[in-house]
Parts: sequence; structure tokens; C-alpha cells
Amino acid sequence: MHVVLLYNRVSLHDSAGDLDVLKQVVAVEQSLTRLGHSSVRVSCQLRLDDVRSVLKMEQPDIVFNLVESLGGTDQLMPLATLLLESMQLPFTGASTLAMLKTTQKLEAKRHLLMFGLPTPAWMTDQDSGWQGLRNPDAIPTTAIIKAVAEHASLGMNDDSVVRLADLRVGGKSVEAGLANLIARKAAELGTPHFAEDYIDGREFNLSVVATDSGPCVLPSAEIEFTDFPDDKPKIVGHDAKWNEHTAEYINTPRRFTFTHGDQPLLDELQSLARRCWDVFGLRGYARVDFRVDADGQPWILEINANPCLSPDAGFAAAVAQAGLTFDTVVSRILHDALR
Repeated sequence: MHVVLLYNRVSLHDSAGDLDVLKQVVAVEQSLTRLGHSSVRVSCQLRLDDVRSVLKMEQPDIVFNLVESLGGTDQLMPLATLLLESMQLPFTGASTLAMLKTTQKLEAKRHLLMFGLPTPAWMTDQDSGWQGLRNPDAIPTTAIIKAVAEHASLGMNDDSVVRLADLRVGGKSVEAGLANLIARKAAELGTPHFAEDYIDGREFNLSVVATDSGPCVLPSAEIEFTDFPDDKPKIVGHDAKWNEHTAEYINTPRRFTFTHGDQPLLDELQSLARRCWDVFGLRGYARVDFRVDADGQPWILEINANPCLSPDAGFAAAVAQAGLTFDTVVSRILHDALR
């Protein structure tokens, strides 16, 4: 087959998170060659007419979609799949509808609740109170401030975790103080933010890949927080993901080995990951991120419909742990797009 590798255009001045797409392009390109396919790289940008012209010229049998953002924001990422759908070109990964539901984290959380799936409560700077509470008395005591529609832990650091009691100053309510904090963070980073109930517990990532018999959930991965001081939030922030020389990066290793006592939890996480695949209509491959609280209750944080395929990323690590080759998974992703 002739495959177009479609990816978001980047420059040398972009962040490590943005430049990572080039590692994915190389990895998939090499895999396609080993599998006997021809391929060509096409960078995608907001001039979609230009992209359309190149795609028409290439006449690919399939497009391997690696577009993670457009115009400097993940919010426009679904434009790439919308273009491909309008051209009736088969492409890997999630549809535009699934992209829209998962990229917008608040929309994803509403969708999860609609299907009875557990996700932490949240609040925006426009809300008068918390949304999605599991019961009226479960008001959060600690919150984490996140971008609504950006990946790679944009702007997330220790200051993103806030004790809500500390916001009760000057006669203002906690909700008013939190709304102000969300608005300041949004203005600082130039993108909408929200507050989420901070689940102080374990963190898991579960990768999923399509097969002829349905989604296959790869081995569960837990992010460990080693040598974190008691007063340091246990989060996978921006430094933990991208700055290799920081303590956060070094002290958040990934593990796949667990005790027998963890098996019921692992079984539940796998079941929830499959449910996410079904209710969001995912295709090809995906990753679901969880936190597990002190009572052993899993909470779904995010659904990533096009997780990173870099050789050093979590998806590739789960593939290896499952005893699969990267080429096998690339072949499955292609096959699922053509069904």
C-alpha cells in the first residue's frame, strides 16, 4: 500500500512535546518500510486547501494520522480528520466525532458520566459550583488546575494542585477564589482551563489496540512516584514528561509488575478501558489514564484517542510488555482503518 504519514507541522523553536511528533513519524515510517509499504510524509497546517492538494496528488491507499495539534492548539486537531473524511480517504485512529469528544476534556467527562463511568468532579470559572459530584457531600478539598483541550501536561506543575481551604480569603467563597485562579491560569497560558477534584493516589495508563475480535487492552502500566517529599503533589506534570534532567522525570518510572493483591484492581481498570473504547467509538489505538484513590476506586482522567507512538513512550512500552512487536501493532492499526 501507499501510505501518507500526516503530521502537524513543527519548527525547531517548538516545545519538546510538539517536536515529539517527528519521533513518531520516523518510528511509523520505518515500520511501514519493514511491512513492505511505501510512504511519504505530508505536514499538515491550517492552509487545508494546500494539504488537500498534496493528498490528491499522492493518491494514498490510506493516511496514517499523526496530527496532534494545528495552529498552535490541540483544539484544532480534529480539522485534520474532518478534511480526510470530506475527501473520503481512509485514515488511522479515531473519527472526527471521537476526537471532538475526547480532546475537549469537559465534554469527555460529561460523556463518561452519561454512561455511568467514574470521573472526578470538575468546575470551570463560569460554574457556580462543582459539576459531576458523586454525591452532594463529596465536595473536593483539593483541586488540580488543567487545560481544557491541550495535551502534554501544558503548564502543569506543583502550583497546579491547590488546597481549597487556602482560597477562603477576603470574605470570598472558595468557589469564587477557585474561579479566579482558573481564569488567571487561562490568561497566563492563553487557553481555557478548569479545576478537577485532585485524586491523591496511584496513577495508571492503559493502552488499547484494535484486533479483529475487538479492542485488546495491553498490560496495565503504573506511574510510580519515588522519593517524592510528603508535601510534593504526586502528579505527572510537564517536567515529569519532558525535562529529562529534572527530579520529576527521573522519579516517575513506569512499571508493569504487580502483586497478586492488585489483580482485582487491574481487572477493573481493563474493563473500564474497554468501556471507554466502546462508548467513545474509538478505532485503531488509544490510551486511558486513571487515578485510583485510597479506597481503591478508579477514576478516569482522560481518554487519548491518538496516543504518542514514539519508541520511548508509554504505548510502545505496553506493546513490548505484551510480547508484541511495533510492526504488528502498526499493521493492526492499518487493518482496523480499512475495515
